Amino acid sequence: MLHKIAGTYCKSIWNILGLMCGFSIGLNCFEKGLSISHIGTIVVNHEAKIGENCRLHVCVNIGTGSPQIGNNVYIGPGAKIFGKIRIANGIKIGANAVVNKDFYQEGKTIVGVPAKYIE
Repeated sequence: MLHKIAGTYCKSIWNILGLMCGFSIGLNCFEKGLSISHIGTIVVNHEAKIGENCRLHVCVNIGTGSPQIGNNVYIGPGAKIFGKIRIANGIKIGANAVVNKDFYQEGKTIVGVPAKYIE
């Protein structure tokens, strides 16, 4: 019984802090090392799985479909990521990119609507 009360309390605090900072981030989506560069609108679906040392900027939306994002991924301002997709380790996602397909090449940069690799 006590653990249910504690869990409810923690979720309430999590939601209040999210409202204060403009975040809506599901619990346990991120591994260690998350970096959020600015206070502002960030939405992360509770089914998404994001690896270690991810850096997020303002107005990022990681939406439905359970995206799986690797380690050391940079997600630029305004990026939208959705669908049942996988993103490799070390990918850099440019500002306002719309990512709706898999990207398997590690350490590359993707930009555009829809997103694609650049050299």
